[in-house]
Amino acid sequence: MRAVDRDIEILTLRHQLAVLQRQINRPRVTPADRAFLAALLHQLPRPKLRQLHLIVSPDTVLRWHRD
Repeated sequence: MRAVDRDIEILTLRHQLAVLQRQINRPRVTPADRAFLAALLHQLPRPKLRQLHLIVSPDTVLRWHRD
């Protein structure tokens, strides 16, 4: 794994934890969260993106990036 890929994954996981800590029930991803995750995860190759355990599907993240 490249160091950049590892750093992106760590930042993504930390941000997801911050999102989950803000709520009790179902995670609500704000537009700012979507933009941050889309920009961050866009740097990863698709096979690596599909290996991550995200609170949303990788296809959703890719759609956010396209939007």
